[in-house]
Amino acid sequence: MKYHLARGEEQLGTFNDLDVSAGLREGRFKPTDLCWAEGMPEWLTLQAHLQELNPEEAAMPPPLAEPPAITALRAEVRQDQVMRLELASLGQRIAAKLIDLTLIILPLWVVFTMLYDTAFMEETQKLQNDTAAMMSAIQKRAEKLQEAGGMQLPLMSLIFYATLIVNAVLLTLRGQTIGKLCLGIHVVRSSDGARAGFIKAVLLRSVLFFMLIFILTSSISLGGIGLALLLADSFMIFRKDRRCLHDLVADTLVTKRNG
Repeated sequence: MKYHLARGEEQLGTFNDLDVSAGLREGRFKPTDLCWAEGMPEWLTLQAHLQELNPEEAAMPPPLAEPPAITALRAEVRQDQVMRLELASLGQRIAAKLIDLTLIILPLWVVFTMLYDTAFMEETQKLQNDTAAMMSAIQKRAEKLQEAGGMQLPLMSLIFYATLIVNAVLLTLRGQTIGKLCLGIHVVRSSDGARAGFIKAVLLRSVLFFMLIFILTSSISLGGIGLALLLADSFMIFRKDRRCLHDLVADTLVTKRNG
């Protein structure tokens, strides 16, 4: 049987069975070289083809590691693909953020104004040093509003939680929040421009960074650090690549989405 052999893009020639066996023993051919013969549906490595012919006797050394030059070339190609991506504009980033913040803050503001009237504010001021009593008072206040038959409180709560869930799903599947969807931009991996996925787009970029900022700013002793971190994250959008601090943490990039 005549085999056509190739190594990467290089054609090695046509050889018979004995030549191939001798070449493998002498090191002229490698287990990772590709082979094809008439009747084979596709090109296979010599190792895979010989294992198909005789699984018990075709024990071959493990595939050799990819040459450093090839690894560097692959990295260069990936970087070139990233460079070809069109970055989301500053206006698109800011507009998308404003939409997302509005969808989150507006229902919270409505709920806050409903719960905290003048009388209730005076009541909670007396409970500032008792967290449990404060939470109990807020719960009772919410229950009282619901018993009064108002639909605003449950509606605003529904909008708030629905926004969080929809954003998490969109970020996982499309790299977009509602705001980014409206502006036609999305979050991708900075290394190769591929979909960021749940871990990078949701956990690292959104949840982890938000929780870090929230914890720091809520602390009396660390509040200054939290504020500085928040400001640094915001102003880094003026970088050439427009990668904010949360983008660097998650290794992401925000680009225009085609389709």
